Amino acid sequence: MTDILNEKGISEFSKTSFQPEFVLNTSLSDAKLIYLVEQDRIFIKFTLQKTYVTSESFEQTDYRYPIVLYFDLPNQCMEIRYDAIKYTDSFDSEIYEKLVVSCIDWTKKELGLSLYTCEHTDAIKIVNDKQNEDVKMYKQMMQMSSGGAAELTAAESSDYVLPFIGEIRELIDENEDLFNEAPEIKQLLTQYLNDKEATASYPYIYVKWVKPVESQSYIVKITFDYLNRRYTLLQHITGGCKDLGMERMNDAIKYLCESGSFAKGEKI
Repeated sequence: MTDILNEKGISEFSKTSFQPEFVLNTSLSDAKLIYLVEQDRIFIKFTLQKTYVTSESFEQTDYRYPIVLYFDLPNQCMEIRYDAIKYTDSFDSEIYEKLVVSCIDWTKKELGLSLYTCEHTDAIKIVNDKQNEDVKMYKQMMQMSSGGAAELTAAESSDYVLPFIGEIRELIDENEDLFNEAPEIKQLLTQYLNDKEATASYPYIYVKWVKPVESQSYIVKITFDYLNRRYTLLQHITGGCKDLGMERMNDAIKYLCESGSFAKGEKI
């Protein structure tokens, strides 16, 4: 990929020779780019000029708005990283959708890459695997087939067991001998839980990476089918985490890809 970037005249970032641009473009297609290579990862950075009106003076203020395309080469994963845009009276409700689509179009056209959606069918099952002690389901939104909905948050004091479904499954596991004496009741409860999980939809989940030191733990919110285009949105929830580097999200993406939580979907 670096050969393509160099052919396009995109400069590689260097700490010793980097000079910031003071005149910026407002559109993705006209922005001057730089890229950075770190081992088997590539970052391509766009820096745009945005404006907003301050609430105190009502004056128009310009600010730099970076967009980063992150490529995890071993896992063949691409992520578009962007921040919230400051609100203005002319704020476009579809601005993030347009941003994502523009980045995808640029990647396909300029880099010649084939892109695919992120398939997440097994994500919840894999994250909930009890053998994984370091990654826990922290919260999930369940929309029931009956029309009801509930956001379930795990209790950290009880090994991140989700209320209702998780607690009932734990009750069955902890009283296995008792339930084995009444197999029909056990089967009825298990079937009920399986049906509820199978027929429910999950708009989003929160996954927690549990570290020995709580200040190093972090949470990532995963929103499925973002923008109605089957994109997947990841948001880092700072919480009590003191480490504000980007390595946490890189590690999260690596886990989600290598564990099978994310897989190759349909071609975009």
